[in-house]
Amino acid sequence: MYSPCGVSSFFEICDTNPDGSKIENPLLIGARGGGFIIKRGTKTRAFFGDGIKSDSVLINGKLTPDAKTSLQVIRLMREKYEFAPVRVVHEIEPPIGSGFGTSGAGAVSTAIVLSDLFDLKLSLSEVSAFAHTGEIHSLTGLGTVISLVSGSGAMGLVTEPGSYSIGRVDSILADHSRYTLICACFGPIEKSSVLINEGRRRKVNEFGRQTLDAILDEPTPESLLKHSRRFAEASRIGGKELLTLADKAVRYGALGATQNMIGNAVHCLVEKSSRRRFLDQFTKHVPRENLFETDLTQSGPIIRKNSERNI
Repeated sequence: MYSPCGVSSFFEICDTNPDGSKIENPLLIGARGGGFIIKRGTKTRAFFGDGIKSDSVLINGKLTPDAKTSLQVIRLMREKYEFAPVRVVHEIEPPIGSGFGTSGAGAVSTAIVLSDLFDLKLSLSEVSAFAHTGEIHSLTGLGTVISLVSGSGAMGLVTEPGSYSIGRVDSILADHSRYTLICACFGPIEKSSVLINEGRRRKVNEFGRQTLDAILDEPTPESLLKHSRRFAEASRIGGKELLTLADKAVRYGALGATQNMIGNAVHCLVEKSSRRRFLDQFTKHVPRENLFETDLTQSGPIIRKNSERNI
């Protein structure tokens, strides 16, 4: 099966009650925020049988013992359904660990293929709950899953936090087929430190809520990226060099650009009619091997019969 991936442009961490106490139910934890759903995503298959003695995850052909989110989803689902050991195989197109929602896409697609493989007949809300909880427990994301499964728009906003059946999403109404997302990527980073550092959390939440309000007042692609760029700097998550590169991208013709949240990468929204002219200038600063480009999509997960008993 296929899941799109996604790029977050800004966010607000939502994991405490009004009195400041921690929310215990992971389905109520999440994030407000916004960004882009991208077409180049994740394809996943799952297998079980006599040759498979323990759970394993392969990513792009390599055994990946630290694929903690997908492994967490397997464990959560087995606690309830007691199925056999499985091998999950991901083919992931975007750079991993760079803020392209690959953990969330892997979690969603893992839950769906396991439901298919063991004939669990789960609904989208049910598989999303396992995927969302897996991300929360693994500290790899907060609001990615609801964004990926909602299918509500290529330029989306999460306006209320939580799992798919609890949170709320909105969409910027624009013709996404006019645009390409051109990204400069410089390797993975560890995200959990941002999610647990109290000083960073306060800055993120102060400016994350302001950013969402500003975008809702003017829901356009340009507004999304303009205010997200301000968020990256004001929240102190944005790196100076990355934000300087984002500003250069705008001077070279991008409608807007900012740092991936959270990733060592910059995403630039470019009209396809301006793509070649933009790249002529942008590649003076970014080597071609560091570029990742993708169309946007309104699609949620697409289910194909591809799970198997054995491999």
